[in-house]
Amino acid sequence: MNNLTEGNILQTLLKYSYPIIIGDMLQAMFSVIDALWVGRLIGSNALAAISAVGPIMFLMVTLVIGVSIATVIMVGQAYGKGDTALLDKILVNSYMTVFVMCLLITAFSIIFIDPLLQFINTPADIRKDARTFIVIIFSGLIFIFSFDWFSGVLRGLGDSKTPFILQVIMLILNVMLAPLLITGTFGLPRLGIAGSALATVISQFITVIIAFIYLAKKNVMLNVLKWKFKPDLAVIKKMFMIGVPVSVQLVINAVSAVIIVGFVNKFGSDVIAGYGIGMRIDQFSFLPAMSLGSAVSAMTAQHIGSGKKDMIPEIMKNAMLISLGFAAVFYIPVNIFSDQIAGIFSGRVQVWDAVRMYWHIDSLTYFAFAMMFAFQGVIRGAGDTVPLTIFAFVSLIIFRTGIAWVLIEKTQLKEVGIWIGMTISVYIGAGISYWYYKASKWNDKTLIKSDL
Repeated sequence: MNNLTEGNILQTLLKYSYPIIIGDMLQAMFSVIDALWVGRLIGSNALAAISAVGPIMFLMVTLVIGVSIATVIMVGQAYGKGDTALLDKILVNSYMTVFVMCLLITAFSIIFIDPLLQFINTPADIRKDARTFIVIIFSGLIFIFSFDWFSGVLRGLGDSKTPFILQVIMLILNVMLAPLLITGTFGLPRLGIAGSALATVISQFITVIIAFIYLAKKNVMLNVLKWKFKPDLAVIKKMFMIGVPVSVQLVINAVSAVIIVGFVNKFGSDVIAGYGIGMRIDQFSFLPAMSLGSAVSAMTAQHIGSGKKDMIPEIMKNAMLISLGFAAVFYIPVNIFSDQIAGIFSGRVQVWDAVRMYWHIDSLTYFAFAMMFAFQGVIRGAGDTVPLTIFAFVSLIIFRTGIAWVLIEKTQLKEVGIWIGMTISVYIGAGISYWYYKASKWNDKTLIKSDL
């Protein structure tokens, strides 16, 4: 456990955030590799099956993600207060809540998987693979979110290095196991797409066991076997008050993305391919800002808990400047070498043209995201998550989809109108977040109190 309220702010932020940044970048890189295993070793239908169930899998776990993020905030504030009794209650009740929710989602997904696949119009030729993949993944959901829970708790306690090490172990296991289980190498059964899903579950299971053993030895408070599992409705209620708005915000993001994809689909396969390539590379520009935003939330939570709110503006400012630096680093190559980057994914010049035009406009969002995630990191760290949900609805649903629709329907801009709408909406989101941050409306909203 590390106190993030002591020492030089910039040094603490850098020391705490760099494992999160590297870990998130590795996660994105390994997800691409995992998709390559499926596409190359099984075929395009298997890759399509995984892609088809992605949105529904994400929507089904958003509530668990929200509770996990709420746990980080509550743990950080309780640790900052030095209230070990409260911290103990938060740890026990958050894990109990995540455990029960995972079991319910697993049961629901297995029982209703066929109607769900039919609801999202999964093509008949990939439905069997999609069903196999989602059933195996959700059967191991408790291991996936146990790992996320451990990582979140440790980050709330100021330790970002241990989650990073655990994440690297998990990713290496996943990448090693996937091709072996897919192809049946070394006498293993040839499992195809089931092997890809099983590799994820097994790697998460092994990593969770390692985490259980390591954390039990490191700190008695994190020894699950010695916990007194006593439900505390006040803690659980606070957890959902913070977590549910986060979950709704994630749903809004997903809905907005689906609408935008629907707009893009109107302009043919070359534009669709260009958009897919652009978005795949874009994630590497957004992740450092998102990771730094998570670091800001953890540091803000501890500073609020310890009564050192006056240092929060410096935390935010340093995170934003670093994020803007990352934005510049990614902005330059995607605009200078867009054709070369697009050429890695496609040999069609028309796709290169689509990617070039996309980045010419969309890459401007890198700077807006750098600012927005820093502001929102402070607001989220205070536990004031409801306004962020409202901001997401305003910027993503009203402005992003609204402006894009008007420009593609009422002008001759075609797909360029979509890129313009996306860019404007991010700056609107950043502007609203800045206004709320400066107004200090987050200051005393949802502090974690000892009488929970």
